[in-house]
Amino acid sequence: MNRLIDLAQEGKINENASVRDRQSIIINAPIEKVWDILVDVSKWPEWNGDIASTEQHQDGTFTWHLGGTKIRSTFASKTKPTLLSWTGKALMVKAIHVWSLEKTDEDQTIVSAEESIQGLMTIIIGHRRLHSNLINWLTQLKKKSEGD
Repeated sequence: MNRLIDLAQEGKINENASVRDRQSIIINAPIEKVWDILVDVSKWPEWNGDIASTEQHQDGTFTWHLGGTKIRSTFASKTKPTLLSWTGKALMVKAIHVWSLEKTDEDQTIVSAEESIQGLMTIIIGHRRLHSNLINWLTQLKKKSEGD
């Protein structure tokens, strides 16, 4: 897991993982607003319907339930307002999730989400499910950021 933490701290996924994907979206909201929504783990269930619950722990880790799966994650990088990354473990799977935010001249934000997954259960998760999850995250983040 140390190698994954090192990659996540650099804002990188594991390019050698068996399942990986990257998606981007343009959000019509200032980068600071998008950042504040994204880093507030406790409010993820309010705007992302796939997340049932979250819990932050004193040691910098957090647990969350995505699609019925409990995931234990650790933030690797919080570089406000441009980079957020974490590692996670669930069901014999290890993952890296990286969010990159870029401000445009029109006060829009380009948000990219990329994730790599490795381990025994990647057969069940697969690329299609990961792709769908990333699209949903970005779509819901856009809706929340532009709606408030």
